[in-house]
Amino acid sequence: MPDRPIYAMFRHPDGSWYRLWITHATPKTERGHAWHLHATYDKSGTLAPVAGTDWYTQPYGMANWDFDTLAEALAAFRARAAERLRHGYELREGTIPAPEPDSA
Repeated sequence: MPDRPIYAMFRHPDGSWYRLWITHATPKTERGHAWHLHATYDKSGTLAPVAGTDWYTQPYGMANWDFDTLAEALAAFRARAAERLRHGYELREGTIPAPEPDSA
């Protein structure tokens, strides 16, 4: 597991928000996956995310994707974060990890 949690929270001027985070778990079966990307969001802007919580430690989001390696999870994290930025969201909490120099 990385030294720090990997997460990002985005807000849009229209009030909507989007959270991304990565978790790691030991697979329980041979077909299981060790790395997970999660997203929680509100496109309507009617629900306020709960402040002051470690939301990025939750084992599930509204949407969840499984990966075999951290590199795959990070690539998907970066792609979804870039999509949010292209759609006018602003990064408000957390970071978007930079790609490794040889994987750019």
